[in-house]
Amino acid sequence: MLSVVIESASIVVISLLFGVALLVAWWSFELDLHVALWALSFMAAAVGHGLRISGGIWKPQQELFAMLACHASIASFAFLAWGFRRRARKDARHVYLAWGVSIVVLVWAWMSHGVDWRTDSRIVTGLADAVMVAIIVATLRHARGAGRIARWILAFYGLYAASVGVAAWLARPGGEMSNEAFIAVLSIGTPTGMIGSGILTLLIVSADLARNLRDQARTDALTGLLNRRGTEEGAARLLELASETHPLAVVIADIDRFKSINDRFGHAVGDEVLRRFAQHIRTSVRKGDTAARLGGEEFLLLLPDTNAAEAFRLIDRIRASVPRAFDDMPELGNISSSFGIALAQGTQTFSSTLARADTALYQSKSDGRDRVTLATANTHQENSLVH
Repeated sequence: MLSVVIESASIVVISLLFGVALLVAWWSFELDLHVALWALSFMAAAVGHGLRISGGIWKPQQELFAMLACHASIASFAFLAWGFRRRARKDARHVYLAWGVSIVVLVWAWMSHGVDWRTDSRIVTGLADAVMVAIIVATLRHARGAGRIARWILAFYGLYAASVGVAAWLARPGGEMSNEAFIAVLSIGTPTGMIGSGILTLLIVSADLARNLRDQARTDALTGLLNRRGTEEGAARLLELASETHPLAVVIADIDRFKSINDRFGHAVGDEVLRRFAQHIRTSVRKGDTAARLGGEEFLLLLPDTNAAEAFRLIDRIRASVPRAFDDMPELGNISSSFGIALAQGTQTFSSTLARADTALYQSKSDGRDRVTLATANTHQENSLVH
């Protein structure tokens, strides 16, 4: 008995440590609610094992504490599954349904208080826990890399939870297994599963934080587009694939007379103009194209597998529709933009191609703005197309 109490107490401490760690991470880094749900999962596990300790100490209330511990166990797995569903941006109705059914069955077993009520509650708890893990595994069915490893680990954990239900049936009064053997099954798998799931959730949170930081380093905070660093990383990959048969068009866009907008209406309005222009080009480009903000009012588009004629047609459509993005801001007057296009050539670096596109943009500005200029292939002269 003492060993069971010590084991339960150690699980309580471990569960609380994982729960507090996840709760602190959720609060400190303003993470999504799924992290808080995972923290509640370990808190519920701590409560469940605390109830088991209480039942061993207060014998007259042992049955009540055992029933409440079953509820806490199911709640722990339900919060864990709910968190995985939320992280995957999927509804959790199956979690709610399984949780609700298990609560009803447990309460019914307790109220009826039949001869085998404890066996029934153990079976229901083991099966409900297994169902919750199965929901998590199904949620991760398309996961790759670490997610795939997590899926297999949780699948084995689910099989263990199901085996607890089977062991509970075998340990029924007059069954093939003694109650001590059933306790041994719990003692072997519960601490391992608790520690494993705790480490797994912390690793997932750490990986998500690392990815968020990496995305923030590559993304412009105002517009949500890639920044210069993110663009250069993407451009390096696109340049490796660029060739005469798979050309890469590099486009620089600049909002005309943007400084006067800031001077007349203030930086708040200027920021809104930048956001709207960014949204306009983001929704106007094709799937596979890249939109980025280089800085200030200057933007960049990378158009893979696009020749000069195709690039010009696409960019000219974007240019012509710029004013419509500001239809509800008539006080700004006519908002227009100028563009410069250059095609990546042979072994040219991204910087040299960008410089040629910038020269073409300068030509658009010099020729009166609100136009597209296409840099010629082999010279520093440009073909200016006026609209």
